[in-house]
Amino acid sequence: MKVLIVEDSFVGREYLLALLEETDATCIAVETGEEALEIFREAHGEGDSIDLVILDIVLPGMDGLQTLEKLRALEADWDVPADRACKVIMATALDDDTNATRAFFQGNAASYITKPITPDKLAAELHALGLPV
Repeated sequence: MKVLIVEDSFVGREYLLALLEETDATCIAVETGEEALEIFREAHGEGDSIDLVILDIVLPGMDGLQTLEKLRALEADWDVPADRACKVIMATALDDDTNATRAFFQGNAASYITKPITPDKLAAELHALGLPV
């Protein structure tokens, strides 16, 4: 499984990398939505698509919701079938209905998880999405 972590906090990135170290995942961590889109395009171009994106909502520059919408637009351009689209877990300290609704309905997020992210909370989300824990 290939995971892209998009988190502007260094500590947050390192924490998620440490949590995922226990899995068989190959992880790439970046701090902006723009970097995430670049990595996403590169992976697709190399035939090595991203399976999971853990995406913070509050990012410098392009926010996480804008990034999610652009990721989905790229998949549409590439004719990626819905059942093969990458799974996206939105991760945020913002526990509000507006962001959650936009993530699910406009961005087709698979999950919305509020911080702090605990090992059990992340494992439960991965399990719910049918991903290796």
